Amino acid sequence: MFSNNSFAQKNGVLPLTGMKFFNEGIAANSIDIKIDGAQLLSNRLPLNKEIEISLQQPNGFTKDNSQTMFAGAEVIILSPRGEVLLNNPNTFLTSYSKGFHVKDLNALSIKFGIGTDLMKGNLGGVIKVRLYDLKGKNQLRLEIPVSFARPGELLQVSKTAKTIKANTGVNGIINGLQAKDMQVNVDTTIKVAPKMAYTSMDISNIEGSSLSEIFSGKETFWVYDSDLNEVKITDILLKKVKGAMENNTVNCTLKIPYRLKTNNNKLYTVRYRWESPDKRQVIDVVVKN
Repeated sequence: MFSNNSFAQKNGVLPLTGMKFFNEGIAANSIDIKIDGAQLLSNRLPLNKEIEISLQQPNGFTKDNSQTMFAGAEVIILSPRGEVLLNNPNTFLTSYSKGFHVKDLNALSIKFGIGTDLMKGNLGGVIKVRLYDLKGKNQLRLEIPVSFARPGELLQVSKTAKTIKANTGVNGIINGLQAKDMQVNVDTTIKVAPKMAYTSMDISNIEGSSLSEIFSGKETFWVYDSDLNEVKITDILLKKVKGAMENNTVNCTLKIPYRLKTNNNKLYTVRYRWESPDKRQVIDVVVKN
């Protein structure tokens, strides 16, 4: 499973930001977007501030005789209409111009900023990043649709977000809450939409919230095909929440429609996101099934 902690998968979607990745010979152990050293919890970015894409232990570069590797990092920013607003072919020209040695490679940081003048009144856009081998053909492509924060807006960032313990094939991140574990499987028995198969998520012993707070939060889900094109789903998400008053824990079961039952030979990626009304508590889960 390709997740924030293990990138074995060729392509996929990351929780929290919804960033798509395409491993074309280069991979990393983790990828995060950071603002002032804190992990970004959404795809809402600030203007006039440094944005860092941090890649832990990237691999797939060509090594020379001295075990030195050379990387480039292209950053392209598009408007909502597809206009190219920024095209920097290599942000590494200064920081990694002499290459990096394999024994010293723990992380690479791709840093850039988006100025107010650059966006020309656009409220959002698409950021495309390509980490590539200067001595070969391998590359890692990243793509994320973003919206831009207003001046003074409190950003959704954290230094305490952590992985939810789950079965294989699941990448779940939680912030501002605690959860014991999560079990995910495919459910084809639901009668509400008899033609649909559902991704079933059981998140147990959620602490730090309540029944009413879980119900009042905002939740969204997305479905992608094997090429990471978004699939529009008209059926609704089903949800059951139970709470224990004596210790204020919550158990949450989600049923997310993602494909026709007859399409069981195709792979889909399902992403689910819940956030509290104040946006400080987040549950974001990505499943490939």
